[in-house]
Amino acid sequence: MLLTCPKCKTKNFLDPYPFWNFKGKTKCAGCGTVWRLETAAGRCTSGPEAADGQPDLLPGFAEKPDYTAITGPGLTRAAPRARKDSVCRPIPIQRNVRGQIVSGRPLKKDELVGSRPRFIAEAIAAPAASTPKGARGTV
Repeated sequence: MLLTCPKCKTKNFLDPYPFWNFKGKTKCAGCGTVWRLETAAGRCTSGPEAADGQPDLLPGFAEKPDYTAITGPGLTRAAPRARKDSVCRPIPIQRNVRGQIVSGRPLKKDELVGSRPRFIAEAIAAPAASTPKGARGTV
């Protein structure tokens, strides 16, 4: 959503996720005017109207009429960050009920048959070996 401030003509870009169903106040990053607005399903249902007090949410990004960015603490919201516990950690090796590796690391050369993992190649070869030549499966 885009909120253009009528006072300073700053374009305040409101993130869709936090502002999807929102009822409260936001602040213009250019002039600091607090605006009251209501949104439902990503559409503005009332406002923006000038208001007093502290903003509930800040815009995600803002730019002046000359297209220069406005950023900084208290002006725009910080970008979302990845959780600390999920960054730069090795993926744990997981095995299925048969003991075969299902995720966790790249396979080594001895675990491959051609370009396929050995356990998949063996599973494909096993039913073909047990079927007699010329026999067709029943439908």
